[in-house]
Amino acid sequence: MSPLVIGALVAGGVLILISIGFISHSLERARLERARQTAELSARVRYCSALGEELPGQFMTVELKSLLLTIEEHLLTQLLKLDRKNTKAENQLAMVRQQLSTGDLSIGNTPIAITSEIQARDVRLQLENLHKLLSQAHKDGLLDSAGLQQWIAGIRQHIVATTIEMFQALANDALQQGKPRVAKLQYERAVAYLQKQNDPACAEVLTQMRRKLNEAEQATIRTEQIADPSNSELLAGMDALEEDDEAWKKRSVYDD
Repeated sequence: MSPLVIGALVAGGVLILISIGFISHSLERARLERARQTAELSARVRYCSALGEELPGQFMTVELKSLLLTIEEHLLTQLLKLDRKNTKAENQLAMVRQQLSTGDLSIGNTPIAITSEIQARDVRLQLENLHKLLSQAHKDGLLDSAGLQQWIAGIRQHIVATTIEMFQALANDALQQGKPRVAKLQYERAVAYLQKQNDPACAEVLTQMRRKLNEAEQATIRTEQIADPSNSELLAGMDALEEDDEAWKKRSVYDD
């Protein structure tokens, strides 16, 4: 065998090995990308389903329920294209399509009262997740720009309402405990928060919070006047002077 043939065979072998390595690398990259897309779609499906079931009832409407089901249908369809053996996704897709086709959009979400910062934080997180979900739906072509802006404006109002409800609940609780200074602090936070929004739609609520802040300030002054030891001593001193004056007047009458 001539050196030329041997060189050609060696070169061919090297090319084959390089090709195999390249193909193997490409397949691995494709597999990882497929796994990434599957995980991302699965997470979005979970978010969508959870929001439809767990979003507080005061924020859930038939329109939003329908939109969430439409997004969930789209996500499940894309997921099954990547993972055709996903029985759970297949069953879930059938249920979603049945709801959309029959118009069974009954809302079972329970309204909740926001009474703590933890509750407010959890609800705000749900609303922020809804915002992200709808923004991605817009990118996927499921929601036009005008519709997205309308939903975002509504979500922003819900977040503001949730935050103000929290401040009011904390302030009311403080007033019931006889702590007007704490209530004053909560109303100050509410006013500062609304001013930061710089939204004309919040003007009426801002006026209410300022009025409540003024009431809390007055209550704080009254409470501190009663509780201030120096004020108590002053009142006691005045009482003593009045008693001495009355005694002097009585002595003057008796001396006459």
